[in-house]
Amino acid sequence: MGRRGRNDHPRSRDQPGGWVEIQKQNAAFEEYYKAQDIVPESEWETFFDKCKQTLPVTFRITGTSHHDALQIRDTLVNEYVPFLKNITWEGEEVEPPTKLPWYPDGLAWQIRVGKTVVRKSKPFARFQRFLVVETDVGNISRQEAVSMIPPLLLDVQPHHAVIDLCAAPGSKTAQLIEAVHAVADPTGIVVANDSDHKRSHMLIHQVKRLNSPNLVVTNHDAQLFPRIRIADEGESYLRYDRVLCDVPCSGDGTMRKNINVWRDWSIHNGLSLHQTQINILNRGLHLLKPGGKLVYSTCSLNPIENEAVVAQAIRMWRGKVRVVDCAELLPGLIRRKGMTSWKVMGKDKQWKDTAEDGIPASCFAQDDEVELGVENCMRVYPHDQDTGGFFITLFEKVADAADTAPAGPLKRKAKADEVLEQNGSDKRAKPESDASELEPIHSEADPQPLAPKKKERLPRDANEEPFKFLPADHPTIENCWKFYSIADDFPRTSLLVRNATGEPVRTIYYVHPRLYPVISLNDTKVKFIHAGIKLFAYQKTLEGICPWRVQSEGMTVLYRHIARKAGDLVRVVRCGLDTLETLCHVTFPKFNELKDKEFLNQLLALTEGCVFLEVDGGECDKPIVFPMWRGRGSVNLMLPKQDTAELLLRVFKIENVPGSGNKKEQTTPAESTDAPAETESEAPPTAEQTETDVAESVETA
Repeated sequence: MGRRGRNDHPRSRDQPGGWVEIQKQNAAFEEYYKAQDIVPESEWETFFDKCKQTLPVTFRITGTSHHDALQIRDTLVNEYVPFLKNITWEGEEVEPPTKLPWYPDGLAWQIRVGKTVVRKSKPFARFQRFLVVETDVGNISRQEAVSMIPPLLLDVQPHHAVIDLCAAPGSKTAQLIEAVHAVADPTGIVVANDSDHKRSHMLIHQVKRLNSPNLVVTNHDAQLFPRIRIADEGESYLRYDRVLCDVPCSGDGTMRKNINVWRDWSIHNGLSLHQTQINILNRGLHLLKPGGKLVYSTCSLNPIENEAVVAQAIRMWRGKVRVVDCAELLPGLIRRKGMTSWKVMGKDKQWKDTAEDGIPASCFAQDDEVELGVENCMRVYPHDQDTGGFFITLFEKVADAADTAPAGPLKRKAKADEVLEQNGSDKRAKPESDASELEPIHSEADPQPLAPKKKERLPRDANEEPFKFLPADHPTIENCWKFYSIADDFPRTSLLVRNATGEPVRTIYYVHPRLYPVISLNDTKVKFIHAGIKLFAYQKTLEGICPWRVQSEGMTVLYRHIARKAGDLVRVVRCGLDTLETLCHVTFPKFNELKDKEFLNQLLALTEGCVFLEVDGGECDKPIVFPMWRGRGSVNLMLPKQDTAELLLRVFKIENVPGSGNKKEQTTPAESTDAPAETESEAPPTAEQTETDVAESVETA
């Protein structure tokens, strides 16, 4: 992995003797793309010079809701950006953060400043602290600018069923989840899949901060992603309104951040992935509803991985899909049209005119590219808006046409699609088999394909436990519902645990009701590795006190269903901002230390246990809600440290800048009393680690 040296030279530790410099030159790369005419000859030097420059840092403002995101944006615009203007460093003017002009609502920003300025300039150090705090809680996500484009083009709505077939590391998936949660109680779902087990857990870490009960993460080969049954009887399977195919690629469009591209680039990289990319795109089109939209994207500049794949898919689907012209979408984004002609180079570095030496015919441009609409594809180049290189195509499945089986030869794995979906009926030889089970299996001793596997439970990792739904009348649920005054309209059948016994032991999770059949009817053929948010966690306590504490992840979901009947004493207390600030600073303040007597009287009226704390949301129509513990003689705000620090910064403008000398600013926030998860996952980075990452990633463009 490359890193930045003190003299700003890219280096790689590829020799035992230490670091050696990687030259940002590759003759084969230059020869190949010059011959392809990906940019006019007059632009080549500008394009190539920009490819060698370090990529600016870009980030998105997310927030737990769109209202929160806009509030954080306004804080950035009004309280930070004005103080970052007209700054000079070593005689040169430093450029302040700027909005990406094409990203909606001004929620994406770009930074072009060196880390020395960030660390030694007080205004930028203050700005960096803001980024670190908001990143820790998931309100800001660092993401390359061009990577933000595909989810925006999909135009995801809150009722949509969405699948991201190649989701890790998860930045695009996070955008899809945010789009689904554009309303308070969305009915849409997001299936995030990745074929790599380790990367799928990286994906979980990225999207878990969004606290979405509408998300499920799976671990499957995208080329053979199985159909998901959603009803006990009949041929009822989940079809998706939106599909994202951000496929594996050679990645040569990332040369500005991944300097190893310069050393490792080879024509073999694109050729070897071509068929896999066709297979994934084809599978995505099968899973798509008529009338639905699919985005195919790569971070490659190679037409063999881009336009050639798109053209082949259109031919295979015989007019049942079309490429959408996106010229009017995302105004402000500079993009180029798709290529309608290109050349093919073999592994011997010789240009080819026909399919030979293992190169499939689908790699070659034919005479129908214009007719197929390939020019409606989008190419984004580094020198146009100081970004990486990217390729995006938006497909639409024709709404009034019956699905048909794709035409043309497919390789071994892709044939599973033909078995699965003859004439669009999705019928199989065996109703209970799935795509991954129908792939032929070959043994070393016998080259002949063996019989397809029978239905059997997929193997699970030692750290992964099954998802087991609880009966709606389970005694533990009855106890929690009575203690917290939860209304009967809450979907109790959507509560689950993660252990083989199916009994609530440590944690109770909640998934959206639409995911109940997805998980319960497919657990033997789909490898689910994450679903749901923590609703309750068990913590041993005194007899008579409910041992199941409400978790911050599930607070908003439960709060919407509190039964507020006249005369009933519900576990909700209210306070003002002064009391909230005290609770952020002080861990377990005693009752006699509380100055807000009305707040104290509300606490004394309740028994010991977890309560909902309502705080006036100010400009927001609804109050802000937090989990709080009412002890025998004290009270405690049940928030993780990073959430408390963000609350102090955003609401109370208390900036915990290291070395500020302000004792109040350095007060340790209240500890989280959330119980640990039932299954372990990768631990989130500490604030110190995040601060280091942010500082080291901010380079001079």
